[in-house]
Amino acid sequence: MRVRVDRLVRSFPGTPGKRVLDGLELELPGPGVHAVIGVNGSGKTTLLRALALLDPPDDGAILFDEACVAHGGCRRPARGARRRTAMVFDRPALLRGTVRWNLGFALRAAGVAREEGEARIAALAEPLALAKILEARVDRISAGEARRAALARGLSLRPELLLLDEPTANLDPLSAAVVERAVAGLAERREATVVLATHDLAQARRMAGEVHFLTAGRIGQGGDAAGVLDAPQSVALAEFVGMENVFHGEVEDRGDHQRFRAPGIDWAVIAEKVGRGWAGLPARDVLVSREPVSSSAMNAVRGTIVAVAERGPMVLVTIGVSAGETSSAVRLTAAVTRATLQGMGLAAGQDVWFVFKAASVRLFDG
Repeated sequence: MRVRVDRLVRSFPGTPGKRVLDGLELELPGPGVHAVIGVNGSGKTTLLRALALLDPPDDGAILFDEACVAHGGCRRPARGARRRTAMVFDRPALLRGTVRWNLGFALRAAGVAREEGEARIAALAEPLALAKILEARVDRISAGEARRAALARGLSLRPELLLLDEPTANLDPLSAAVVERAVAGLAERREATVVLATHDLAQARRMAGEVHFLTAGRIGQGGDAAGVLDAPQSVALAEFVGMENVFHGEVEDRGDHQRFRAPGIDWAVIAEKVGRGWAGLPARDVLVSREPVSSSAMNAVRGTIVAVAERGPMVLVTIGVSAGETSSAVRLTAAVTRATLQGMGLAAGQDVWFVFKAASVRLFDG
């Protein structure tokens, strides 16, 4: 299913009222996984509920395969449109009874014949590790099992548009892997357009072909997953994806090259325009050396290590660089492996060099 959102507005009542979605534009070209990321309160769940046709928009329109299914002022979705969607909430809502009964009830409500329904349940039991709990009452299963049961219920309906709100939040790694495999398989078979709202950037990178960053009620940046997560075009997205080095300054044109300048910073960059703006430097793009390095990289910064901290499989090494008599020291961070840290004997108080290419510096507007 191709989905298009045209200038969508959704507000919540109150004093003052809050406009959560503010003229949002979004296009999902068809089957595959599309991740929506953003800070808490950015409107991810509100967007999913609108796409599921559970909440009508205040303004704007939602189109399935170029047919309008919801628009501002319309309190009901187009006939039959809601049956093309299924939403799995972050907190699974299961009815009293067994897991099998819950799945069967949804299928009966959708008009699926009994034998066909039983076949669909059987087909999902193994991929979602539900075989052993199908006859269990839902009040006696774990949170992970309930999440998988809710996903199975949504998948059993064979929706053209599947909406998943934080589908693996607070799950153990085994349960999370089961959920991810089931969703990935659905996308690989091109059986549905999947919209996944998540805070897990690693999950978005693993699963999604496209990522859309929701901020201030609109899509601030969207497109190829690697392009969005690795090359943010705004401070908000750079900070959200955890880019360690972000500074405000000015790009200057020096004829044969451009420089980004800020207190304690004078870096060679590749820029399309000059003037005030922001620069971000991913820690993973920085080479650490105990001695000056001769290389094609145009930036070499000397500083004193002030902190060493583990982050997952990597270690963040932070240096302080003098910013002049009137400014406090600027801090820059590089990411190295544990093997590199131990092999180089890096520790607080040592002087080191940070080396990086001009192309590694991302420039964007505020």
